[in-house]
Amino acid sequence: MSTLDSAARRQILATTEAFAGVGPEQQRVIAEMMRVEEFAKGEVVFERGEPADCILVVAAGQLAVYVPDSDGPVEILGPGSLLGEYGLFAGFVRIATVRAVTDTRVLTLDYERFRAFLFQVPEAMFTLFPVAVGRLTAANAR
Repeated sequence: MSTLDSAARRQILATTEAFAGVGPEQQRVIAEMMRVEEFAKGEVVFERGEPADCILVVAAGQLAVYVPDSDGPVEILGPGSLLGEYGLFAGFVRIATVRAVTDTRVLTLDYERFRAFLFQVPEAMFTLFPVAVGRLTAANAR
């Protein structure tokens, strides 16, 4: 498994819509809690219906999001994209299948520590909700 130092993880979070609105100190704290994972091109990151236990932020590469009844990916996510936040609020279940389009590196944070972070830094919730609601609205429009 690869590693990224805390400064590199914080820099990635600063480009993420959900975390760009929190201060540098809060970005540093969450960056230090995150783990780095890598997926090879074509590898399944997670399957729809699987238990959800963490959020992911794309650090490098691309991920394709697949939902039932679609002919192909409904979204391609690149660096700075957040995914997996629905599971925290929607029964801890993955609502889509995600596959690596290219060799991809992600930052992950388990829901338990993410929830603790949100309670300690409530302003982060106000940056996360518009992102999650916007994506849900777009998904419903499809």
